[in-house]
Amino acid sequence: MGFIPLLRKLGGYSVCIVGAGMIANSHVRAWRDLANVVAIVDVIPEKARGFAEGNKIDRWYTSVNEALEKCEFDIVDVCTPTFTHCEIAVEAMNNGKHVLCEKPIALTLEDADKMIKASERNKVKFMVAHCLRFWNEYRIVKESIDRGEIGEPRIARAYRYISFPLWGGWQREMEKSGGVLIDMGIHDLDYLRWIIGEVKEVYANGGILKSKGMDAHDYLHVLLKFEGEAIAFVESSWIHPKSHPFTYGLEVVGERGMLKFSRETSEVVQLWTEGGGETISPLKRDAISLEIEHFLNCIESGEEPLVTGLEARKSLEVALAAIRSVEEGRPVRLPLNGGSI
Repeated sequence: MGFIPLLRKLGGYSVCIVGAGMIANSHVRAWRDLANVVAIVDVIPEKARGFAEGNKIDRWYTSVNEALEKCEFDIVDVCTPTFTHCEIAVEAMNNGKHVLCEKPIALTLEDADKMIKASERNKVKFMVAHCLRFWNEYRIVKESIDRGEIGEPRIARAYRYISFPLWGGWQREMEKSGGVLIDMGIHDLDYLRWIIGEVKEVYANGGILKSKGMDAHDYLHVLLKFEGEAIAFVESSWIHPKSHPFTYGLEVVGERGMLKFSRETSEVVQLWTEGGGETISPLKRDAISLEIEHFLNCIESGEEPLVTGLEARKSLEVALAAIRSVEEGRPVRLPLNGGSI
């Protein structure tokens, strides 16, 4: 018997979701099939109550401390703005809760270290939701590379374009969001680290190219040099018009072939080798459901999650190096000395 049916038989794990925004809606749908969502927390009472009523959750609170005092649960799922991640996650782990935290882990390496130490000190599972590691097309590319179908990756290009996010407003402040690269482009930085290896040098350009009245970067392009001499180009944009759909894509060229997909190509992966080309159609599994199922498996088995706090910290360090490169107009080598925006 697999662990998910067993959990259902035993009543399952219980979850408190913190944050009643857009991403929490995706998380609550995934949790419903796997565990019991018993509480929602949001600092805005109307949002907390509305989310609870709309999702048939019995309890709602306006602070994590209140939820910890008044409700029993096993897991805290942090779906709040980035600048709040550290405080919420550490408080939950200090109370013995396993924590799934939306990406990025934090805005500084110092805060990331606090979260990692809290998980180790309290012996709880801690995972950061870098969902591309579970996304259909991206998983196919990783599996193809692992099978050696294109040989060792030598160059890669990843991009992610959208208009400026309209929810929250906190993205406009660098000290709250980290700008487009930490808020959105870190997806691609984390994924490229996963399929290629560790980054040794970063050179980036960009800044505030369109948005007015804010100090957060809305566009960056980043050149990554990896330990194994591969290079990659990452482009992250919030400057596209509202009428333009959310767009993302990936190209990886190896010694013996190439893998490519984009949202415009119906989410199929194209593989080219010396012998010809083929198209691979992904199985349709929701990435957030897959990552939550994986996290529950790790709690049950004791194994380490695919995206540990340390893994997420490394991806944050690459993003922070890129921001420093923009500010100083030069390549930046890793590891960083100091890790703040």
